[in-house]
Amino acid sequence: MRRPLLGRLGLRRRHDGSTHIRPGGALVLCVVVWLVCAATVLESAWLLGIDGWRFAVLPAAVSAAVWALLWAPRVVVHEESIEVRNVLETRLLPMASIDRVRLGAMLRLELLPAPGSDKSQVITAWNAPGVGRDRPRERLAAMDTRSRSNAAAARPDWAQRLRRDQLESPSYAAVEAWERWEARHEPASQDTGAPAATHSRRLNTGVIAVLALAALALVARAVL
Repeated sequence: MRRPLLGRLGLRRRHDGSTHIRPGGALVLCVVVWLVCAATVLESAWLLGIDGWRFAVLPAAVSAAVWALLWAPRVVVHEESIEVRNVLETRLLPMASIDRVRLGAMLRLELLPAPGSDKSQVITAWNAPGVGRDRPRERLAAMDTRSRSNAAAARPDWAQRLRRDQLESPSYAAVEAWERWEARHEPASQDTGAPAATHSRRLNTGVIAVLALAALALVARAVL
């Protein structure tokens, strides 16, 4: 299925075989904000010279926040694992540790229970595009009595619309990758003697450092 423009912007396949997933709208917003901030910084430097740094701190901090909140977080799909990069931490989830991948309003990955436990863990990729809850064009068509009478039989039901929206979402690449892996390894999954796969977790020290520097710059601008 051919995805909308923003869906294609949010899906990037790299030469190493990985697929990077972000919201397409977030990419557009990042570019717009960065261009405005860069223009503000250049104008301050042009008019005030070195003293223009006071007016450059806020645009620089805004650019750093947009990068940390909208650009850096993403989902990276590999052949044998899915990497969920949220703002403060990154989870590396081997396919063997995933029990189910759910795509609704958000992308959620349910992990298999740890050995000796019956409680599963759910990892939410908060910056991955989900399925839209509302479509204004369809809502207006439903309110139009003429459209309702003429196209009632042609309109898909709720399950069909959900399936269509899932297929159009860039995050469906994660669902597809997990389903392909599961299909390849289904016979091996019956082997209860195989060791359980474990996922790893690490802090995003680079993102935290950038946010800390931006906060310090704002404090220094307010004090000096």
